[in-house]
Amino acid sequence: MTQTETTCLRPSSTQDVADIIMDAAAAGQTLAITGNGTRQGFGNPVTASRTLELGGLDQVAFYEPEDLVIRAGVGLTLDELEHMLAQKSQYLPFEPPRYTGLYGTDGRRSTLGGAVATALSGPRRILCGAVRDFVLGVEGVNGQGDVFKAGGRTMKNVTGYDLSKLVTGACGTLAALTSITLKVLPAPRAELTLVVPAGTLEDDRALFEKIRALPLGVSGLARRVAADECCEVVIRVEGTIPGVAGNRQVLEGLLPTPPRVAEQEESRALWQDIRELSCLAPRADELVWRVNLPATAMPVFVDEARRAGCISRFFVDWAGGVVFSTMRGVQPEVDALRYRKMAEKIGARAMLLRAPDPIRSQFGAFPPVAAGVAALERRTRAAFDPAGIFNPGRMTVQA
Repeated sequence: MTQTETTCLRPSSTQDVADIIMDAAAAGQTLAITGNGTRQGFGNPVTASRTLELGGLDQVAFYEPEDLVIRAGVGLTLDELEHMLAQKSQYLPFEPPRYTGLYGTDGRRSTLGGAVATALSGPRRILCGAVRDFVLGVEGVNGQGDVFKAGGRTMKNVTGYDLSKLVTGACGTLAALTSITLKVLPAPRAELTLVVPAGTLEDDRALFEKIRALPLGVSGLARRVAADECCEVVIRVEGTIPGVAGNRQVLEGLLPTPPRVAEQEESRALWQDIRELSCLAPRADELVWRVNLPATAMPVFVDEARRAGCISRFFVDWAGGVVFSTMRGVQPEVDALRYRKMAEKIGARAMLLRAPDPIRSQFGAFPPVAAGVAALERRTRAAFDPAGIFNPGRMTVQA
């Protein structure tokens, strides 16, 4: 175990983590749980006595390509993990974004633990599923310093509560995870993206719906602003070489105009820009939002929000199921409240991906939940972390 600063600890084993947490609980100290600190701007600001960096837990316990399963320490970087999988023609289906461009950090240091803690999924979510669908098991330490394990090596191994799914997306407020077991998949042999000029929001939503109704290997459906400031619809197809060729023919028959085709490397670069929100090009003084919403409500919501001055720029991903947007911070508290209310009215959830600390502390990065859900969340956190020492305030605004 190394101590990089007087308030920052970087353990090298699960037992080190347990000892630190046990000591902190006994001393009444709070802990900011992080990996390599690349997503510090995600969620609400945390003020804690000490920082527990888990980036040193980067060992691979096992990798069994024939069984499509890997177990690794939470500090293993996503770049290292993806490179290892690529050597065996496998990949992470949930396509985890780093978002380090939003926070001015180094994406090469983003960790597996951070991907699971934030439960952020990329554009392939519409085809393959979310992060928690691929978490088979976890090892971690609760708020009293007790080591626990949950799940295993297969999908059918859970009896009772599935703790692996529960801690996924908890942003380090339930436990300090130390290792994670993941299901991986064979990587597609071929990839291409069809690009056509965008129509109206309603036209594009209807096109998305028509495409999704067909049994095609479409792993990305988005509407973005290209480098020349023109709006375009992009459709990614992945799979076997003949399968991609056949699906391309079907899709071209659905499109209003002949598409431009981006293949392999160009396609991958295009979707990386979407995954990392680079195509949104947020300025330093702008708030960045993610709104999860019913795809059918997307056109009306975006049009109303733009007229209200709540959206500067935006793009649509997940076949219309998520809108990423920027907001100029002229009256951030007023505009943020109005934008979130507009989302709530249609059953959507508006999350602040990036905002100054004072706004996130006052307003909350995550949308409020119903009273019953909030009470359940409090009881769950109390069961894992009775003294509330883990990431205080990360997911709930402190009173």
